[in-house]
Amino acid sequence: MSFVELLKYIFLGIVQGMTEVLPISSSGHVAIFQQILNIKADEGILFLILVNIGSMLAIIYHFRKFIFRLIDNFFSYVFFPSTRFESSEGFEYVIKIVIASVPAALLGFFMASTIDSFYQEHYLIIVGAGLLLTATILYIVRNASYINSRQTITYKDALFVGFFQSLAILPGLSRSGITTSSGLFRKMSMETSLNFSFMLYIPISFGSFIRYAIIIIRNPENALLGINWDKPYQLIYYIAAMIASIIATRFALKFMFKLFREGKLIGFAVYTFILGMIAFLTGIITT
Repeated sequence: MSFVELLKYIFLGIVQGMTEVLPISSSGHVAIFQQILNIKADEGILFLILVNIGSMLAIIYHFRKFIFRLIDNFFSYVFFPSTRFESSEGFEYVIKIVIASVPAALLGFFMASTIDSFYQEHYLIIVGAGLLLTATILYIVRNASYINSRQTITYKDALFVGFFQSLAILPGLSRSGITTSSGLFRKMSMETSLNFSFMLYIPISFGSFIRYAIIIIRNPENALLGINWDKPYQLIYYIAAMIASIIATRFALKFMFKLFREGKLIGFAVYTFILGMIAFLTGIITT
């Protein structure tokens, strides 16, 4: 077991956690730093699943009061008809989350394997293209947060945001960036768009975990690619990265989220454009 290698994985967990909150693509950053640090964790999906679960746990904790209220309203509406008037808003919000999650679920089910195969061969080019597209989207809506004030979400909004979220299956395309931007494009306020974006992250993360569980059931011999079982301490690296992801996501939500909430999207657009160009050109040169 190498202490230096452990630090590399912890660093990747921190990168995942910090970038998951901000509109700069966590998958893109993790892929780039895996290349820089010469970590081949992407040979299997366990590492990516664990660090994403870490971010999901931190997001659930951060929004726990809002989530508990939604759950309470949903079950009250379903099982206690007398409470439907006061619980209808929360019930409908949950339905909108489900509607918005369907496009990503369908695209992930039918296209994930194809995208994964292509990604393995041209990952820097794909990540670079995703980051450039993220930069473009952020630039287009850069001033929307100062104009929009609508705090409601319609079913059309949910479907629109859900469609764009499905595109975030492409590595380098920021899920939080594209879902928040699509909400802003629909004239929703920044706060409303952000909250909906992070609520959508929870079922998407659960869906990724379920997909991984299915892979284990279907092919248990190859399900844990990325771990050398002659060196079982590698699992410690993964767990350490997951814990780092939890802490970093929590930190980012508490302190760095303020920049995103204030609508300062132009800075994120410039950053993702520069990083995207570097990744894209590096991918072309090294291919």
